[in-house]
Amino acid sequence: MSSLPPSPASHRLRRARVTSEREIVEALEPAAGVLGSPLTPAQITQITRYLTLLAQWSRKARLTTVTRPREAARLHVLDSLLCLRAGVPHGASVLDVGSGAGLPGIPIKIARPDIRITLLEAASRKVAFLEVAAAALELRVEVVGSRAEEAAHQPRLREQFDVVVARAVAPLPALTELTLPFVRPGGKAVLLKGPAVGREVEPGRRAAALLGGGEVRILPVELPGGVRRTLVEIAKVLPTPPAYPRRTGVPVKRPLGE
Repeated sequence: MSSLPPSPASHRLRRARVTSEREIVEALEPAAGVLGSPLTPAQITQITRYLTLLAQWSRKARLTTVTRPREAARLHVLDSLLCLRAGVPHGASVLDVGSGAGLPGIPIKIARPDIRITLLEAASRKVAFLEVAAAALELRVEVVGSRAEEAAHQPRLREQFDVVVARAVAPLPALTELTLPFVRPGGKAVLLKGPAVGREVEPGRRAAALLGGGEVRILPVELPGGVRRTLVEIAKVLPTPPAYPRRTGVPVKRPLGE
């Protein structure tokens, strides 16, 4: 008995899937310039699965409004990989503060499996997504559900990371207070900001000095399509005083350095 031919709906679904995968592959081509080599087919497959999960969860978990494959690959994945331009040593321990949908931590882990990634997120629905995504993508990452102001006072997290990354979750002075306490002396914070960060730099430098930070480097970068971004790299030279970060909400309401 012959099988039934595929329905028009299944043809449309297959064409849509192939088109999405092709768009993602094309959008990720510039990643070679960031990583020094192209993403492997296995890594592209992982990223495709991640973006599919992201689109499926976005409405119920309020993850992102950018879910179309090409735009998501460029504005989420490539954007996240820009953090690697600051230099992340082989085997480094990396904390993603305010991870949200796993950005920049999950794309970094896919592109650099050698890195040990911890994802820190306070919102319970987003934490649930991170746990589902890590399991579905078979990524060895740790997910911590906590606010940064509280987590940074836990001995197992405070000053335990070589690199701490964050993707524009607060103005620079506040973001500095929410990240530097996690960085070990000799490590650094790598903060991904928009092009208008200039007015935040001097207050950010003053905040960093209070938190054990040293040199602050500003690196303008650009995504395909002309989207401008800024990497802010802050060296950690001394231990952060025990009083920082201040209690929940204070770093944003009363920024250091201003």
